[in-house]
Amino acid sequence: MSAVADAIKKVATGPHLSKDLSLEESREAMLEILSGEVDPVRMAVMLIALRMKRETDEENLGLLLAIQEKTGQHPLDVDNVMLLSDPFNGFSRHCPIAAFLPAVMAACGLPALSQGVYQMAPKFGVTHAQVLEAAGVNIQLTVAEAAEQLNNADIGWAYLDQAITTPSLFALQDLRRLMIKRPSLATLEKLVMPVKAKKTHLQIGFVHKAYPPVLAYLAKQSGFDSALIVRGLEGGIVPTLRETSDNFLLIDGALKPCSLDPHAFGVEQQTRGVMPDLDQLTAAESAQRGVAALQGEKGVAYDLLVYGAAIALWHCGLVSDQNRAGDLVRKSLDSGNAFAAFEKGRTK
Repeated sequence: MSAVADAIKKVATGPHLSKDLSLEESREAMLEILSGEVDPVRMAVMLIALRMKRETDEENLGLLLAIQEKTGQHPLDVDNVMLLSDPFNGFSRHCPIAAFLPAVMAACGLPALSQGVYQMAPKFGVTHAQVLEAAGVNIQLTVAEAAEQLNNADIGWAYLDQAITTPSLFALQDLRRLMIKRPSLATLEKLVMPVKAKKTHLQIGFVHKAYPPVLAYLAKQSGFDSALIVRGLEGGIVPTLRETSDNFLLIDGALKPCSLDPHAFGVEQQTRGVMPDLDQLTAAESAQRGVAALQGEKGVAYDLLVYGAAIALWHCGLVSDQNRAGDLVRKSLDSGNAFAAFEKGRTK
């Protein structure tokens, strides 16, 4: 009997008789799914049954470890790296200017990597990949090429696409579209660590209040040294620019509440995020506004880059004072250093 079949027998027997999988059972079932040899119906039944039962921490960790095993992990030569995990299914109401945050962080001394996919069901929103492609960035880097850019002090940033890093997971795209409801994979794929530095940090968003403890457990168990868990717009990695937000920090293995006030970082805005000027959100407009902000053009996009990068610098301990963190990011934008780092990574 296959691991997936055994898992289905345990988790798909109704609200009273379903049993939890052990970490190893979950891992083995996911490895079997990622082998490409499991019937799609069985895959869908297992993933939906887990969701209906509600996944345990051990089940989620087993799935994540299997995905990480299939992904592999490239060591970096840098002291710190920040992995940014905006929603893989993109944005429908706010321009994802955070696609340009890795270059800004890198210009401030924090190598940074964003990862995602070109498009994702069921939202099919505007993604980092679409915005970066519209800005002329190569979104098909291998992990080794991304690691080379992250190790290069003149660049220090990169984007990695799941189609390259974990093709066996990417191959489930059509199945996930047909399933309609998002499986736990939608959360787990944002915690994959394709590269690892001496200290590897995570900046990840959430919407529902139940998620921070789940994300913190998975981040800790999978090897992240810290995590900034952000209550961002549309589940993104940057909080509202208009007011104080309630977020969480995973520091020294403990989850702690973290209230972030944009004013403390020198950000004064009356809007929550970057709303599109056009009737419909597009990657082209997001790219144009993001590049303009990188070049120092003041406005909401500029402030989003300041806030998103400054909270990362502060969280990682590179700048202890929040206002100074904001000033450092503004200096990198106004001096042209952030745009220069972006250009070097874009044309590499």
